[in-house]
Amino acid sequence: MKPYFQDASCTIYLGDCREVLPILQKESVDLVLTDPPFSIPVRYQDVSGVHPRSWGDLIVMEPFFKLVFEEIRQVVRHTGHTYIHCDAETYPVFYKVAYSLWPQSHLIVWYKPTGRRGRGWLHSHELILHLVTPETAYREGFRQDVIGIMPTRTLKRQHPAEKPGDLLTFLIEAMPEKKGAIILDLFLGSGTTLVAAKALGCKAIGIEIEERYAEIAAKRLSQEVMAL
Repeated sequence: MKPYFQDASCTIYLGDCREVLPILQKESVDLVLTDPPFSIPVRYQDVSGVHPRSWGDLIVMEPFFKLVFEEIRQVVRHTGHTYIHCDAETYPVFYKVAYSLWPQSHLIVWYKPTGRRGRGWLHSHELILHLVTPETAYREGFRQDVIGIMPTRTLKRQHPAEKPGDLLTFLIEAMPEKKGAIILDLFLGSGTTLVAAKALGCKAIGIEIEERYAEIAAKRLSQEVMAL
């Protein structure tokens, strides 16, 4: 498959991650850092009204993510890291799918100090499912699993779910060796993961299904990368 964009350190593929992942070499990636779409199925309504929520509403997501997670497990090194962004409703699905594929998991909380969205309890955090093996290595140092970093301001976002570069940098820096490491984001969006990886001296691969966002990511990577 021909890359949509490529330079000395970063490659972007335009397409469905299920089609691109199999072309990557087995255990060729040191870190997967990605933010899948949180597509909760619509509740159905008929003449009797809206049906109550059921576990089946979430289970319809399982076949897609099962295939994607299986491919991730194939391409990430046995000593590598996998970080999957999720929320309170998608976490059960992601965890169930990942449980039989990785021997260990951890849940990281991204605390957003300016969170305003929500009713009753204001929405001020997101979850990150961290998947590893007993052989996964870390850079020395103390890291808490609650990370307080400001979100990207709405007016500055180039993608509705754009994550702040500081958050992605913090996660990447948990690796013991960054220089030359290969990072994969299979739901690339506007490319912040690749921008962060490039600034840290890593190599990176991004996969994006929508051309408008792949183009934004390519333009960002074509510009001079400043320290995040």
